[in-house]
Amino acid sequence: MIHKKLTNITIGEKCQIHADALIGFSENGNGKIRIGNKVVIRDNCLLRTCGGQITILDNVVINYGFICHAMGNIIIGENTLISPNVQIYSQNHGIKKCSLIRNQKQTGFGIMIEKDCWLGAGVIITDGLTVGEGAIIGAGSVVTKNVPQYEIWAGNPAKKIGERK
Repeated sequence: MIHKKLTNITIGEKCQIHADALIGFSENGNGKIRIGNKVVIRDNCLLRTCGGQITILDNVVINYGFICHAMGNIIIGENTLISPNVQIYSQNHGIKKCSLIRNQKQTGFGIMIEKDCWLGAGVIITDGLTVGEGAIIGAGSVVTKNVPQYEIWAGNPAKKIGERK
């Protein structure tokens, strides 16, 4: 379902977007979503803008259960494969003890997933980092640091376990 309140959505040609995908959900109606050509978005996915922009480039496949929160901008590079139940969060709460967490300013630095990446099932990508071109993130990993090009990372927190050759 394309959210009616968010008018800043563009969808390229030959995309397959499941009717149960929630595209553009936002409490405040802000943000932009740009979906390239030949993008596949399966069922039960949520692309939520919180003032940021979500850009999904050409030939990306996003499997079911995907969650994407964008206070900071999120870019997903072409030919990237996203397995089921992946979560990408480009936002974070303040954590000073002098104030309730819910009352503190949120931040959103942004996330870049470069082209030809593979995010395994259940991966979580946190705010403020880049997953380099051709990188692979193993299932169930939590990525908290930049991942260099063509490296294979896994674990919680994720760390390098190999390289694509």
